Amino acid sequence: MKRLIACSLSAVLFFTCSLATSATLPMRLGDAARPLAYALDLRVDPDRARHRGKVTIELELKAPLQRLRLHAKQLRISAVSLQPEQGGALKGRAAKADADSVYLQFSRPVPAGRARLTLAFEGQISDKDVFGLFRQREGGRWYAFTQLEDVGARRAFPLFDEPGWKVPWTLALTVPDSLQAFANMPVQRESPAGAGWKRLEFKPSPPMPSYLVAFAVGPFDVLQGAPAGALPLRYLTPQGKAGEATFAAQVTPAIVERVQAYFGLPHPFEKLDSLVIPLTDWFSAMENAGLITYASRIMLAPPGEESRVLQRDYVSTAAHEIAHQWFGNYVTMAWWSDLWLNESFASWMGDKITAELRPDWRWEVSGQHARRSAMLGDRLASARRVRQPVDTPQDLGTAFDEITYSKGQAVLAMFEGWLGPDRMQAGVRRYMARHAWGSASGDDFMAALADGDQELVRSFSSFIDQPGIPKLTMRLICEAGGARLHVQQSRHRPLGTVGAASALWQVPLVLRTPAGTTRHWLKTASETLALPDRDCPAWLQPNPGGQGYYRSLLADGLRAPELSVNEWLALLYDQLALAQSGDVPLDQVLALTAELAADPRREIVEAVARVLIELRPLLAPAQRPAYARLWQRSYGALAHRLGWAVQASDSEDSRLLRELLLPLLADAGQDPVLRAQARERVSAWLADPQAASLDPGLRGALLQSAAIEGDAVMFDAMLKLALGTPQRQLREDLLQALAWFEAPALAERARRLLLDPRADIRELSPELLKRHSRVPALAPAMLSFVNRHDAALRRRMASQAPAYLPEQLGQGCSVAEADALQHQFGPKARAYEAGPGVLAKATERLRLCAAFREAQGGALDAYLQRLL
Repeated sequence: MKRLIACSLSAVLFFTCSLATSATLPMRLGDAARPLAYALDLRVDPDRARHRGKVTIELELKAPLQRLRLHAKQLRISAVSLQPEQGGALKGRAAKADADSVYLQFSRPVPAGRARLTLAFEGQISDKDVFGLFRQREGGRWYAFTQLEDVGARRAFPLFDEPGWKVPWTLALTVPDSLQAFANMPVQRESPAGAGWKRLEFKPSPPMPSYLVAFAVGPFDVLQGAPAGALPLRYLTPQGKAGEATFAAQVTPAIVERVQAYFGLPHPFEKLDSLVIPLTDWFSAMENAGLITYASRIMLAPPGEESRVLQRDYVSTAAHEIAHQWFGNYVTMAWWSDLWLNESFASWMGDKITAELRPDWRWEVSGQHARRSAMLGDRLASARRVRQPVDTPQDLGTAFDEITYSKGQAVLAMFEGWLGPDRMQAGVRRYMARHAWGSASGDDFMAALADGDQELVRSFSSFIDQPGIPKLTMRLICEAGGARLHVQQSRHRPLGTVGAASALWQVPLVLRTPAGTTRHWLKTASETLALPDRDCPAWLQPNPGGQGYYRSLLADGLRAPELSVNEWLALLYDQLALAQSGDVPLDQVLALTAELAADPRREIVEAVARVLIELRPLLAPAQRPAYARLWQRSYGALAHRLGWAVQASDSEDSRLLRELLLPLLADAGQDPVLRAQARERVSAWLADPQAASLDPGLRGALLQSAAIEGDAVMFDAMLKLALGTPQRQLREDLLQALAWFEAPALAERARRLLLDPRADIRELSPELLKRHSRVPALAPAMLSFVNRHDAALRRRMASQAPAYLPEQLGQGCSVAEADALQHQFGPKARAYEAGPGVLAKATERLRLCAAFREAQGGALDAYLQRLL
């Protein structure tokens, strides 16, 4: 939907009527002009909702032109001047081209060659978006921040906003003299700028794309950390919070050093600051060159209160973002179609570094979580390919998803397993050396990785240039001459799938049998390969290490006698997926969960819990008591043995399992004892938070478990404390716990908070929408509420947040719910960049779940009835 804008002409802003719309103008600006360097001079006061500035852009004009298009969104351009290399300066005027760009019109043609463009402008500092140039209040003070990926820069200043234009930037900020300001580069000069103001000039940057430009202004505290070699490290927090970044300061140098060692290159930028944003609503951190930003929940905790989850979240997130300083910042994607290359590599690298840094965390299983996440999205007919062309804003709006991050990561892990770590590292280093300080594509990366091996390039391309998951059906053939394996590949299609195109992959297949390992490029739909076994093998492991990005279907009973944790996880997730496609009976999956429920390894306990949760939408209301019994049989004894009381002698695994299992047993397991104990502990704490403290790692779980059967007194106490506390993480825990009250009147009060100006909707909405949509008794009321208050909710939400409402509300398992979502959101989806894609995936998931329930629900019912 294109919003109409009235034509106007004034001394401040030149606008002319234009017939161009976002539907008729290409997303890319073309090559008529090429930026060579930027000088950006901004005046920013976080206390004020507007900013102003001047940008000077050194240009190379390919041919003479009289009209030039560049990016600017919601900006008022007050002056336009162009100075060609030869001849006098030309004044111009700005005319709106489409929602994201303007035309600069000049009185006569500008000659080809070098030129200097200068624009004066002003714009809005957003209060509700965490995008572009925005501000947030923390501790009663305003702070200004930037988040320019993907196309937020055009909201802050006019420019050529495409990642392939990688040039030096020189930034100057004029800010109130009581505040601090930080940017990608160190300050080169500071000077007074009039009464109450100062001007900070930052050093020119190395070549950077516009989406990596970053700055922040506010009353920050600075924690000077130990350096990583010669690289200075600082931690920039809201006022009074520097002491809460202690854990980050302790571990970051080691992360930098390990990433640096992998690439064999020093950190590309002159400094590395880590800066806290109080609240983010769609990302956790951003890899801005030399100035990484983190959500406060990732980086801050009072000393001694750093939960196990926070420690893991910070290390893995920081490793991801620091890897980007090389892979993404030093070498940058040429266009958004290769966003996967940035993000999947950083995810893969971040997990590798985390596993090296903290071997006691057994982080190697994170690859299985990425594989599972990717396949949950990639099984859909509506799934896009990893390397998806980006030709429209809608294409870009759907690019930041599990396909870009998790599938890309899983594919990289598969090829590292095929090549070996040393050859993989050598390929990465070749890529960095060939494209230093430049831009590159996925083809460039594959060429560096393959080092002339075109077989590898073709195989890699088959996974990133088409959607879907290979399903490998295997049949053992035993003859006098030895053993062979017949392998047939097809696209994995869940029951109810409509319109998924068939596909073939070149699979780097690895197998293990008693006689050893077999490696084979599987290139066609059906092949038979020789195994090293002289006799018929007693077992076959089709995916050693669980690294293969494919589903394995082979005869039951051929399982290897000993499996690693990763192999167990791959088997369990594959079995559930194959039940969803009708290839194996659900009974087989349920038997496997029963077998693994007694396993002492935390990672396997977590995986079984994920599978049981994935079965929950299949239930009819009458089945819920039996489903609760399944939870009790699987983990009731362990949950009660762990208990809510944290002990100093608890192992790391015990603490993590307590935080995972107890709220699940209280909720899905309907455990009356755990619910009552949670209410007792929370009530005592609400009455006197100082005398009855809650463990910070367990606080959210306790609050949610207490709320399930909580009363109005508890609701009121939680709400009062949430609205009054200055501690952001505590406020988020309390607001999100309000979503768990199931009494109808209290659930309605929780929904009303979405409209309450006292509560920040960003801290409340995802948890509340998803939670109510998962509870059958609450889901219709939530959908009705969103429908009735549609306009008011959209006014309160960030500009693109309504696109994700179908995803958050689509937690059920029926065709009727899919139809309801389509009816309610179909006409509105196109107003948002990610809207059509999000809606398509949400409705498809509901239809697939309904088909699975129809086909295998009887088996689940019979299994549950046996538990009663």
